[in-house]
Amino acid sequence: MISMTGHGRGEARSGEWTAVVECFSVNRKTAEVVCHSERGAAWLEPLARERVLARISRGRVQVNLSLEPAPGTAARLLDVARARAFVTEARTLQKTLALPGELTIADVLGAPGVARHQEPSGDGAREAALKALDIALEGLIATRAREGQALQRVLMKSHRRLAGVAKKISPLARRLSADHRAAMILRLRQAGIDLSANDPRLLTEVALLAERGDITEELDRAASHLDQFSEKLLVVGPVGRTLEFLTQELGREFNTVGSKSGSTEISRLVIDAKTELDRIREQLANIE
Repeated sequence: MISMTGHGRGEARSGEWTAVVECFSVNRKTAEVVCHSERGAAWLEPLARERVLARISRGRVQVNLSLEPAPGTAARLLDVARARAFVTEARTLQKTLALPGELTIADVLGAPGVARHQEPSGDGAREAALKALDIALEGLIATRAREGQALQRVLMKSHRRLAGVAKKISPLARRLSADHRAAMILRLRQAGIDLSANDPRLLTEVALLAERGDITEELDRAASHLDQFSEKLLVVGPVGRTLEFLTQELGREFNTVGSKSGSTEISRLVIDAKTELDRIREQLANIE
């Protein structure tokens, strides 16, 4: 079982470039990748998006990518022609306006277009970025797996509690027919009508009530869903959608049990089951 939340960081160097990549993921119903790249590295975003989607099947992943010139390489490119033109124009202006002062190298480097940062391009930048991304993805997947194990333990406890509720309902369901007959006889006597417990009319009404209130099929389906739920909790890989579907079906079966049974005791147990199902849904929102 894998969580949809996690974090990973990677750093790699290739050629003249050093890349740093950070990946953050949160829960989403589908797979979504958002890239934020710095200084001319936007052309790497489609590659990064494809790389992430090959490893992640669900969740929103944010990829932050930065590329810097490796230590010892030229971080800036100088345009000598622009520098000469700037110096010439500045000195001409100085003479024309009779201005004092000296022109420094800082003035020249600060002139527009003279010094510019080297833009990341070529195989070196691509290789460094993808290496760093792979390292970050490994870290992201590892943290998602660790959190998934924790969620698995929580869901196993919820499954046991839910199965326990279903187990308590089963013997009550078998007594429903007898309970309906006893309740009907009591109401008839309270109304002053004295009928034998074996009166055919009474038995017919009890049979109709028993048929309408029979919850055997719902309990059988709930037991099947619980078995599948337990099996899926042990599956390696994305199981979030399957577990969500099973939880939805369990909710439907327990709702029907509560509405059909007419039993106060069963209704209380159904409330317990629905409360546990709400807890399960909250946890499943983070499962890939």
